[in-house]
Amino acid sequence: MPTARHGGATSMEPMCGFAGFVDHADRIRDPAAALRAMSAAVAHRGPDGEGTWLEPRLGVGIAHRRLAIIDRTEAAAQPMRSASGRWVLAYNGELWNHGDLRADLERSGVEVPRSSGDTAVLCAMLDAHGLEGALPALDGMFAFAALDLHERSLWLARDRFGVKPCFWGHAVDGAGVPTFVFGSELRALTACPGFRNRLSPFAVASVLARLSVRGEQTAWEGLQSLLPGHALRLELGSGRVTRHEWFSLRAEAAAARREGFHGDRAEMARAFDGLLDSAVRRRLGSDVPLGAFLSGGIDSSAVVAAMRHAGVARVRTFTAGFEDPRYDERAHARAVAEALGCEHHEVMVPDAELPALAEDAVACFDQPFADSSAIATLAVSRAARGSVGVALSGEGGDELFGGYERHLRGFQLSRWLRAVPLFARVRIADAIEMVGGDGWERALRPLEPTLPAALRRSQRGRLMHKVALVLRARDDEDLWRSFFAVWPDPASVITQLPSDSWAATVSRESRAMPRRFPADEEGFFDELLLRDQSIYLPDDLLVKLDRCSMECGLEAREPMLDVRLFRFAWRIPPAWRTDGTVGKLLLRDSLRRRLPPALHAIPDRPKQGFGVPMRAWLSGPLAEWADGILDPRRVDAQGILDGRAVHARLQRARAGDEGAAQQAWAACVVSRWCEREGVDGSRVARP
Repeated sequence: MPTARHGGATSMEPMCGFAGFVDHADRIRDPAAALRAMSAAVAHRGPDGEGTWLEPRLGVGIAHRRLAIIDRTEAAAQPMRSASGRWVLAYNGELWNHGDLRADLERSGVEVPRSSGDTAVLCAMLDAHGLEGALPALDGMFAFAALDLHERSLWLARDRFGVKPCFWGHAVDGAGVPTFVFGSELRALTACPGFRNRLSPFAVASVLARLSVRGEQTAWEGLQSLLPGHALRLELGSGRVTRHEWFSLRAEAAAARREGFHGDRAEMARAFDGLLDSAVRRRLGSDVPLGAFLSGGIDSSAVVAAMRHAGVARVRTFTAGFEDPRYDERAHARAVAEALGCEHHEVMVPDAELPALAEDAVACFDQPFADSSAIATLAVSRAARGSVGVALSGEGGDELFGGYERHLRGFQLSRWLRAVPLFARVRIADAIEMVGGDGWERALRPLEPTLPAALRRSQRGRLMHKVALVLRARDDEDLWRSFFAVWPDPASVITQLPSDSWAATVSRESRAMPRRFPADEEGFFDELLLRDQSIYLPDDLLVKLDRCSMECGLEAREPMLDVRLFRFAWRIPPAWRTDGTVGKLLLRDSLRRRLPPALHAIPDRPKQGFGVPMRAWLSGPLAEWADGILDPRRVDAQGILDGRAVHARLQRARAGDEGAAQQAWAACVVSRWCEREGVDGSRVARP
């Protein structure tokens, strides 16, 4: 007989997380202890409850950690069994339409477990429609594991945009049949007894090259990320794994593009305002205090304005600030907060606290993650958790509505690169890099009134570094990679990864892209958006927000990633998306309507980007920390990176090279994360 256990957490560690295993070969000697270890690895995701489910006959164990946001009673404890007894569910997320689904189920005579929360509704949906039938009806952010006791199968599923994480794979002990493991974070899978999987050098290269591990791969060989909009089924008897895409972002975007919008721009503006208001209202349900992240940018400001329009009397808002004015948006955020009547909180990141914060920013990720803005995201999440349990965010606005410079300039860059010989462009790139970040700041400041919008902004040295990378692109695929590139040839500093192996991997990734870049401007723009929505958003931005918020028990919600807004964004006529100088015209116009005239300059200002002064930090408050981590002897002894090469990047950063600062930070993250995990060169897989 299966055994279930629920109990209150004894500490207030920082959100919902699940983990489990399927062990047919009795490799796990003490299943209950194994579940406790895997559950403990994600304890920070759920301080409000803990539960486990063991089914010895099937070799299945499921653990759940709970952060109680809606229905904080024991009735919502997990793992939860459906009313029919068929399904056992461990779930992480929120269903915005759970009230409507509950009403439909009850009208149909389907029994819903007694909890008022959405987990009970999902259980009833599984009873009524099965997993594949239930998924399209779910409107929310979620990842879950569902054990089907009738069909003897285990299902994993992930939401449309990848807001919530889900991992799976086989834990290898090197002595027998691998154990199937799954969970909300990789650290839960690696906590399975006997886990001896090797570190993937290609994942390390991915972090050095573009700050995060991309796609299905993870830091560990044998473990994978379940892609957004996908479901996986494991047949318990045969061990056969099948996957399918239940939500195709590309297909949905294409259908919305064909549908188009039938009306004038005024009608489109009204439709957008209504959809944004609806998306925000659907995310206001909470039994704990609720607030919002407010950077002073367009997206977060639009979300907070919609919260006020939805009737939230006094929104608690939070923003991070830095002493370096080039990276500090507090004044913009403060102005928006005052105009909207918010209870505003500013979080300064003191220099003295940066080494400890950098350590925490490395530790809160379950695999190396080198987007340096995680430092600020972690700081503001911790500050918000002091007074709220849920925070709304503006994530997704740029990716859905075209807010990056690459969206506006990508096609023109592609045509220009074709027209100018590569050797000439490389010489220009070399010249740009010789000047250094501070040099470009000084050179461009007097010319600011005459510069294009992209250069009338802060962080111009960092932007010029990007320009140099773009100039080296050989084709459209190379151009796209250059938009994200940090370390152009990461294999050159990984001691056990030949450059040709990494080059072959990049080539395979390029060939695996579902579509080449079209030769027309509208098609090129669309392809950039699709790749941002399916790659950059789930593999970088949402990873950062999930891990940093969950580290402190804060639930983040992203109204821009509403499926109705997604479909609407793809119905916008191409001519109405940008005026050629800035993107996100609808968002800008909407915010302008909701701010007083004195603040209309905020929607009009160029995008600043959520960056941190990493080069200055590596020369100042993080100097000792970085020197210790990238000491060549220490790095070489670890046996993963080339000590002299990465330390040289640190020295170049201190000499004024913006690009080298990002490279040095990425090397710090990889080396320190591996050190914390006890991984050295002997545990790196051979390509």
